[in-house]
Amino acid sequence: MSVLLCSLSEKQKEFYKNAKYVSKFRKSLKQQNIPDKNETGETSKVGDDDDDDKRKGKSNKRIGVEDLYKQTREEMERVRKEREAMFQAKKEAKEEAESRRKEAKGKMLRKTRHGQPVMKYRIEHLLESIKKSAGINEIA
Repeated sequence: MSVLLCSLSEKQKEFYKNAKYVSKFRKSLKQQNIPDKNETGETSKVGDDDDDDKRKGKSNKRIGVEDLYKQTREEMERVRKEREAMFQAKKEAKEEAESRRKEAKGKMLRKTRHGQPVMKYRIEHLLESIKKSAGINEIA
């Protein structure tokens, strides 16, 4: 009787082991989108109505994915435009500051006909820097 129990338990172990392999195989087929076939070679007809419902659900999901793609695309486009606008504003500010510096430099380097520096522009520059540091904003 013990021999019979051992063989029975071994058969159960083997059966469960084989079932595990079969389920893993079916999962891998499902991931690869290969239809599951029985030993006879026919596709399983159990749950075909469920498959149709799943396919309809997938088509609805596909539309949702397309909408999601459009939304993310629009969001990326909006962010890109904002970034370009910020870049353009920085570029304009940089060019304006550079032109002011160039003009100031031209004034500071002016000389009289005897080679002496023109003090008018240097004094104006000193006055502006003093006003700026004191926080006085004069409109003139």
